[in-house]
Amino acid sequence: MPRVVNLALAAFFLVFLVPLFTHLGGLTTIAQVLLVVVAVPFVVLTVLCLLAAARPGSVGRLARKARRPRG
Repeated sequence: MPRVVNLALAAFFLVFLVPLFTHLGGLTTIAQVLLVVVAVPFVVLTVLCLLAAARPGSVGRLARKARRPRG
């Protein structure tokens, strides 16, 4: 079930992100920058959802590896 939820969330975010980035050309520069800054967290969330849907547990392993002390 988590794979389906992650895939559905990723698809939901992509429905809003793809048109946002394809129609940026007609906006002013400040509006483009603002929309990109607001959209970046959603892009990261979408990528993480796709990763979790592809390989369950991969995001948790990546987080544990990042927290592990180096040395």
